[in-house]
Amino acid sequence: MKLVLLAALGLVYQQGTQPLRKAELVRLLATKTRSRADVMALVRRNCVTFRPSERDRADLRAAGADDALLAAIDQCLRTRTAARPNAPPPPPAAAAPAKPAQPAPVARPLVAPLRVIVSQQIAATAGTAADVAVQLYRGTDPQPGVELLLRGASTIPGGATQDPVAITDWRGVATFRVLAGNTPGAYRLTVAMPNGPPLGPTTRIDFITTAVPAPPPPPRPVVSDGLTRFTQGVDLHGTAGAALPVPLLLEVRDTTGAPFVGQLVTVIAAGGTVDPAVATTDRAGKVQVHVTLGERAGPVVVTAKVGPLTRTATVYADPGLARDLVLERGGTPLVGQLTLASRDTVVLRVTARDAHGNRTALDDFAATASGRAVELRSAVMAESAAVVTLAPRRSGTGELELSGSGVRTRVSVNVALAGGPPSMWAIGARSAWLGSNDPWLALPNLTSVSGVDWSVFGRRTVVTGLSLAVGAAAGSLSAERTTGSVSLMLFEGYGSVELSLMPRGAVSPVLALGGGAYRLKSSDGGQTFYHTNGFWSAGGGVDVAVSPSVRLELRLERHWMRDTNFGHVATLWPLAAGVRAGL
Repeated sequence: MKLVLLAALGLVYQQGTQPLRKAELVRLLATKTRSRADVMALVRRNCVTFRPSERDRADLRAAGADDALLAAIDQCLRTRTAARPNAPPPPPAAAAPAKPAQPAPVARPLVAPLRVIVSQQIAATAGTAADVAVQLYRGTDPQPGVELLLRGASTIPGGATQDPVAITDWRGVATFRVLAGNTPGAYRLTVAMPNGPPLGPTTRIDFITTAVPAPPPPPRPVVSDGLTRFTQGVDLHGTAGAALPVPLLLEVRDTTGAPFVGQLVTVIAAGGTVDPAVATTDRAGKVQVHVTLGERAGPVVVTAKVGPLTRTATVYADPGLARDLVLERGGTPLVGQLTLASRDTVVLRVTARDAHGNRTALDDFAATASGRAVELRSAVMAESAAVVTLAPRRSGTGELELSGSGVRTRVSVNVALAGGPPSMWAIGARSAWLGSNDPWLALPNLTSVSGVDWSVFGRRTVVTGLSLAVGAAAGSLSAERTTGSVSLMLFEGYGSVELSLMPRGAVSPVLALGGGAYRLKSSDGGQTFYHTNGFWSAGGGVDVAVSPSVRLELRLERHWMRDTNFGHVATLWPLAAGVRAGL
């Protein structure tokens, strides 16, 4: 590699004191291996082998020549011509010769001067040594067996005490061993003949002593797979929703067994929360983790991420104290009352639950039943739960009282036995809003109608789901007109047929059809409005069973009223709510 560099540098200096050819001059300018001042000094000293034409001048300018360099070329040619009187004079610098005469051959010196090719900069680390190779030429021929001196090497602090001497080999290469010394810095070295001057300005070498690099840091400790673990708190039990009484303790050690200080640890919990979630190990290589258990009873897995390692610890959330007694039928919790529709015995399961709904232990269980509708057959414990057996006796209501684990609860029982004799007679009352669904009266300039009525009725069930009702109603209406309002009194006597679509259900849709007689009279003695005759009604609603004998009613009907002399005189849409009770 050094020989390649020396050969490359030799392209710059291979002319020595010989005149420069055009190609060599263009190469010196284009490659910028020498400064422009050095190139000009070389031209003044060696001159050139050609007389530049306009084309030559253009090529030189393109390579980087300026007017001063071109003037130096012309000056050296004129000087050389003056030294040889028989040679034709050079053409002026500004004028292009028509056809210059062939220049006379240039005489070469009998002995070419010595020249040296060096690396301009060499670096070595303090405390080491570097080989500095130079190559000696005479003209283009390598010079073997020549003793050379490298001046300046003895001035390097901590280096050699004398400048090194080397002899060129058959290639003209001499290699000096230079001690870099102990002080970083830049030092100037020069190639010279022993007891002689330097071999020209091109023999200067910048020798740079660099600082010794800092030693690499010691290897970072590695977390030990076998020594890093949870050492406290594993398999602890606590109450669901509460914090563990003792924190978990994670111990991190390196492969040498020493505590690993300052190691980042990330902690998460499945089924709970941790504090802190991110921490660093203390001087003992430990991290304390406080765990709050989740509301769901069961295992809580705490996972710690320590660098590339993962460590887990399992703790357990236990149910708390009993807060509620839950009654289940067929595995489904009962909400509200218990409804029984057959005489088959019913098996119920009673469990105790804590504040978060977790099943907990049931102790000191007891059950009692009140009312004649249901009978308590048995209440036994089985697998921390109670099994209660009930037997319906008759339609009606009763109550089941449960106690255990210091908790007491009551459950309403509604027995509606299928096939039992229905209550044939019932009485009821309703209140209706008469302003629904845009009612109409045969009044001029009418804008709106509002009002209420009240009714009482008797009802008889003919067959299951089909009943007849007879009743009377009285109400008050207000008819708003553009000319003022009119107050009216309404009286009705009616009969209707009702069909219950789900007569044994707790909620049943109902269809109704009926008719009757009415009187609708204004408060001014009937002068403004007075009609009386019959009406037809149709509508529907729902019945809601409160007990086997009590039903709530909701109805929406259309009353279509006629007058013999006037025809259709009014349409009302009573929206009614009421209650009826069996006798």
